[in-house]
Amino acid sequence: MEQEIISFLALSSIKGVGFETLRKISERGIAYAEVIDLQNKNDVSTILRSAGARLSDETAAPWGSTRERALSRGYELLDRLTKIDGKVIFHSDKEYPSQLLDLPDAPRWLFVQGNSEVLRGPSIAVVGSREPSDDGIWLSRYVGFNLSEWSCPTVSGLAVGIDQEIHSASLRAGVPTISFLGTGIFSDYPRNSEKLRDAIAKSGGAIVTEYLPADTYSSKNFVKRNRLQAALAAALIPVEWAAKSGTAHTVRYAASLSRPIACLRLPFGKVPDWVNTEIAKKASVFTVPQQQLEFVQFVLASVRSRPERQRQQLSLF
Repeated sequence: MEQEIISFLALSSIKGVGFETLRKISERGIAYAEVIDLQNKNDVSTILRSAGARLSDETAAPWGSTRERALSRGYELLDRLTKIDGKVIFHSDKEYPSQLLDLPDAPRWLFVQGNSEVLRGPSIAVVGSREPSDDGIWLSRYVGFNLSEWSCPTVSGLAVGIDQEIHSASLRAGVPTISFLGTGIFSDYPRNSEKLRDAIAKSGGAIVTEYLPADTYSSKNFVKRNRLQAALAAALIPVEWAAKSGTAHTVRYAASLSRPIACLRLPFGKVPDWVNTEIAKKASVFTVPQQQLEFVQFVLASVRSRPERQRQQLSLF
């Protein structure tokens, strides 16, 4: 398996071989080691180009020398990953969280820093605005006060605002927390989040991404990342959000996957614009703190009733 990981990392380091190319190779049932071990440059080029690779001058050189440079970079990336307590989990590995298999486009691999075991049990996704109001901060901390009672890992996205509030509240409550990135595992994004990331990984939680090490942030990547938050969790709590926002994408994904959704609102102030949307009709709305008991019971019931997904028998690739 280590050779397959090194081959995967090696191929990812070749210019023109990106996320989509590697995904297509995996979906075709071709092992990455099988590609990297090919002796004929034309055979390699055929496989990579047919999977969408835009090969550069690097692969115009003799394939043997290109392969050696790529393998060297693969070993370097694996060493760097190991140093941060990281690993690669493939779609067919026993460690792969089966909840993600509910997605029609489940990741073919995950980069995980920290405790990969925390991904396999029930968890609660808590997400919200990057620019929360005072009410949003209050709501996020209100949710945080319940975490010890739920004793369930949380899922969020490390973004400034509600996400970081929930990660921090989880650490205070002694509950593992999981952060899905919209970038590569080594990316320093958002800036100045290194201390929080380190605390998450060292406290039984995990930093997770499907993106390749060299991948940077983009709005498209963050939207796509949100489906993983929705799929992994047994329930979703969108704390403060607008009908047209990144959080709304997470809510839609959760609704499409039939994940229970607990929307929160305060008994005063401006009525959120999501209240009269089609999404809200698929969610349970709680006015807090008045409906504290109902809210807590809803979340607990969602976590406890999460059906065990029958994992499909998958071949290695």
